[in-house]
Amino acid sequence: MSVRVTGVDAASAPVGRRGASLGEQTLLLCCLIGATQMTWGTIVPALPLYVDRFGATALVLGPIIAAFGFGRVLANIPAGILLRWWKPRPYLWAVSLLLVVVTGLTGLAADANSLIAARVVAGVLGGAAITIGFAILVSGAPPARRGRVMATVTAVQMSAGAAGSFLGGLVLTWFPLEVVFLVASVPLALVLAWDALRPAAHYWLPRGRAATTPDASHAPVEPHPLVELVETPLAAASESSPTAPHYAGVGVVAIVIALALSSFATFFARFGGEQGLVPVAAYDTGGLTPLTLGLALAAATLLSLAALPVVGSLIDRGRRLAVLVPGVLASAAALLIFPVANGPWLFALAIVLYGLATSVAGIVPTVLMSEAVPARQSGLVVGITRTAGDLGAVAGPLVALAVYDASGLWPAILVIVALLLLANLTLARLLLRRGA
Repeated sequence: MSVRVTGVDAASAPVGRRGASLGEQTLLLCCLIGATQMTWGTIVPALPLYVDRFGATALVLGPIIAAFGFGRVLANIPAGILLRWWKPRPYLWAVSLLLVVVTGLTGLAADANSLIAARVVAGVLGGAAITIGFAILVSGAPPARRGRVMATVTAVQMSAGAAGSFLGGLVLTWFPLEVVFLVASVPLALVLAWDALRPAAHYWLPRGRAATTPDASHAPVEPHPLVELVETPLAAASESSPTAPHYAGVGVVAIVIALALSSFATFFARFGGEQGLVPVAAYDTGGLTPLTLGLALAAATLLSLAALPVVGSLIDRGRRLAVLVPGVLASAAALLIFPVANGPWLFALAIVLYGLATSVAGIVPTVLMSEAVPARQSGLVVGITRTAGDLGAVAGPLVALAVYDASGLWPAILVIVALLLLANLTLARLLLRRGA
């Protein structure tokens, strides 16, 4: 089935040209989110090398990584709220183009302070782009295929970061550090070109925007978005999807809190572990090089993509808890392998298992959000949950690398594992309560 490009602005596509199918449009938006992820995933192998260039210790890497998360904290909620009034396509395009430019220029940083400042700006733009993209996808996903759509975007987003790490390791093998940042911006530019030629018209339709009237004197006074969020009833997901649990008996605040806690733990583990401890330990004790580290992350990408159809189908059949719990437990178990890995093969295996498990577990929260949150509130809720996640992205590298610097790898890993298990307990209990 294909969809004609209608209902969007005139610049969306040439008149009379048959547009992309809904499946292609979904893939395009998922790739746009994934390419945004690659703007920082590609530089993961490069950041520890900047510590050596600046003559600093591993402790300095914490603020360098945390700066990006801090920028995202600043951007997420405002970016989501502005979707209520701004057209989604030009809004996301403007943010993405600026991110391409800033990412390419970051490699020219001459010292740690300028690198941190550039990462804050990239964090603002990257956080805004991911929030806007996810909100558009959450509100526009077809009800009968929510599980598969969210499985696709989650796997693409997380695996794109891993694929970016492989690309970054490959570039570092032959080129200077500065080139990595230029390469990191290319995938996002290519996806924007794809949308220019074959727009994702279904998703660019402005859903849930604030109503406007020619006569402002008769326009209704809207409540503050946060007040409206508390007072808005949850979407009756079961009415549009027979396998979805019914959330009408659960307060919207409880849903958002559960999602926020899970997001905080996931980002704490991703930035403190995957992008902080793992690269440092991989070079120090794991016996890996930038290229072999990238290969291990790429293998996790391929396995995540292979698991995507199975996991999406399970969720669409209502098996949310059966996906979340094993995924979280497997993530924790994989993290515990790193301190005991006695060679590059075991260390690489732990990276692969961790990447696969986190990709699987990360699908469920986005499906829950798509089912339970009305389209009008999707931008705000995505902004809140991603802000919670980015607070984890700030705290993760600062805490984990400080503990690593003071006490070693074991205590740092145990901090991440404990938080990952405890934070997802709330989400698991909510799903258990709703029979998911």
